Amino acid sequence: MKVRKIVAGLAAVSMLAAFSAQGAFAADTVTITADKVEVAAGETFTMNVSLSGVPAAGISVCEFALTYDTEWVTVTGVTVGAIADNGVDSAEPIDGATAFDVDYSTAGVINASYITGLDDSAYWITENGVFMTITGTVDSTAVEGDTTEFVLGAIQRQTSEGSGVTNDEIAIGNISADYTVTQFDVTTSNGSVTVAGNGTTGDTGPTPGPTQGDYLAGDVNLDGSVSIVDVVMLNKAVMGAEKLNDQQKKNGEVDGDASALGAGDSLTILKHLVDLIPELPLGQ
Repeated sequence: MKVRKIVAGLAAVSMLAAFSAQGAFAADTVTITADKVEVAAGETFTMNVSLSGVPAAGISVCEFALTYDTEWVTVTGVTVGAIADNGVDSAEPIDGATAFDVDYSTAGVINASYITGLDDSAYWITENGVFMTITGTVDSTAVEGDTTEFVLGAIQRQTSEGSGVTNDEIAIGNISADYTVTQFDVTTSNGSVTVAGNGTTGDTGPTPGPTQGDYLAGDVNLDGSVSIVDVVMLNKAVMGAEKLNDQQKKNGEVDGDASALGAGDSLTILKHLVDLIPELPLGQ
């Protein structure tokens, strides 16, 4: 297999940028999609960033960025995906550099690129799939339901070293052995991290307990049903081994004597459980 190096690093991107300035693009459109994930506060998340619509000709240059709010999201790692992990670095060693490169050292920004000067398309991106995988954490103070968007856009650096011109669009294309430059149209689908599950609800105090009528009469343990467990809990409370809140006491007062919980309430619940008493009234 003949492998010839044409251009590498920023030179390749500069060629794409110059081509883009002329307004000439190939008919193909590549879509970059970042996952939308849900994760509980205090937990870790994984977000894949994938390419679809990859042209048969392949991609030798691809660079873009994701920006996100750092209020309660921290990115802890970014790894190469299957479609960019194709052995290119063994075929094209450049001072220890790799074709896939990512920089997330600045909070709120992930700069990602895949650049090879090889003209052998076997080492280009030639299929749809995961380009990279982002891992991170959600702060334990995050509020359930909140969402942080990961916005796809142009890589955050100059178009070429010393140019003073900042990139303003995503670059995806290829450069052939005869230096023919092809750039593809790009569409994006932003990713997001949404707090779900065990996140807080933003309350400034403890969640209020249930009010009378929210639960069944006889439901001492407040699980929404009446069973022998309620009798056991009530007996423990009568003996001083269990402490009940106001709602539990109200639900346990079922014998018509609201002055105090006692053996009569336990017996009434038992009778109800064996169908001797069809319904249990809440004590007043």
